[in-house]
Amino acid sequence: MPSPDSHDQPPADSSRSEPDHVDAEFARIVAGFDAAPDWPTDEKPDAASKGPIWPVSGPVLNRPAPDEPSLLDGLDTFGANLPDDAPETFVPPPAPPLPKIPFAAILAVLSIVLGFVLFFDRGLLPVSGGVSMLLGIAGVLGGAAALIMRLRPGGEDDEPPSDDGAVV
Repeated sequence: MPSPDSHDQPPADSSRSEPDHVDAEFARIVAGFDAAPDWPTDEKPDAASKGPIWPVSGPVLNRPAPDEPSLLDGLDTFGANLPDDAPETFVPPPAPPLPKIPFAAILAVLSIVLGFVLFFDRGLLPVSGGVSMLLGIAGVLGGAAALIMRLRPGGEDDEPPSDDGAVV
């Protein structure tokens, strides 16, 4: 009688070539593909245990009735079902007033605008076109310089000056 692992071992006849052996083994595997496997007798299931795994009525759930909320239900709602103190509406505080624009900043912007007007329309002033263009360029540069000079020193990336220690 052949051993149970005999199908895993190559046949003793070495006269067959390797491709023929592979083809024959493949044909044997394909032929036994739809066959039911043989179960060992000690592992065969009992014939009496053919019933359904779950009862026909469905799974039994040990849950309280829906009219009794559990502690977890109360935690899941985050207190949404608790009575409110008083219905209040949120009234936001009034917005802060806009800052006043300094007079120097207004003059600098007007200088830039007037400089561009004089640069592109040279006949606006009763002087020659070259002088009008020169005044326009001076107005743009002066206004830009005034706005830049008004910037606060330092920036977000600047570190505050280091402390030199105690002053005696």
